[in-house]
Amino acid sequence: MNDPGFEQRWRQRFSERGAQLDDDAGIAGWTPTGLASRVRQFDRLWTRSRPPAGHWVDIGCGAGTYTRRLHAQGHRVLGLDYSAPSLFKARARSPRDIPWLAADIHRLPLADASADGILCFGVMQALSAPAPALAEMRRVLKPGGELWVDALNARCLPTAIRERRRQRSGRPPHLRYDAPAAFRGEAIAAGLEPLALYWLPLVPGRLAALQGMLENRPARAVLQGLPPLGALLSHSFILRARRPPAEN
Repeated sequence: MNDPGFEQRWRQRFSERGAQLDDDAGIAGWTPTGLASRVRQFDRLWTRSRPPAGHWVDIGCGAGTYTRRLHAQGHRVLGLDYSAPSLFKARARSPRDIPWLAADIHRLPLADASADGILCFGVMQALSAPAPALAEMRRVLKPGGELWVDALNARCLPTAIRERRRQRSGRPPHLRYDAPAAFRGEAIAAGLEPLALYWLPLVPGRLAALQGMLENRPARAVLQGLPPLGALLSHSFILRARRPPAEN
């Protein structure tokens, strides 16, 4: 993306949201129904996948929605975000033994190979490119450690139509979108081993009553079984990857 001010504008927006808003969804930039759907879909995938226990880092934690979920399951989890106002609110509504840290994903103040897992949701769309962040997260992961990272889907049909209209009107991109195959390639180039790619369908808020139809078991099976259809209908996706285990 050729827009030097893009990341700085989003840094300011997230800081303002953390200071002005109180609900988890608003701080993260989602509608309440949108965040609720994402959390439901995450819970289902997380439970089924059984990621490794240990020390996890939630990068872009916002008000701590996912941080608290991992903590409740017995993980040692650090919530990290560059918005100090969001971290203040996360700390106030969370168990006292969860640590919080203000930091930038491009310069993580964490030791090499120090995390068993990293969660990174709602961050990629506010970066000008994914590669530096993926490489930095790979550095922090232990060999065999898992990364769960989401991105907005550039192949989603409604998104593609909306962005084309925005481009034709001469307006700059509001968010950055990733093509799933290209994003997977960026992860591989950063030294990560992809394990799975999960589609996250999300209907507009005004059609929230229809969201359940996309989350039921048959619909999920169709979207995962037919990747081109999953790409057309899914607002975003999660890439599950790992740092390759050390060679014996």
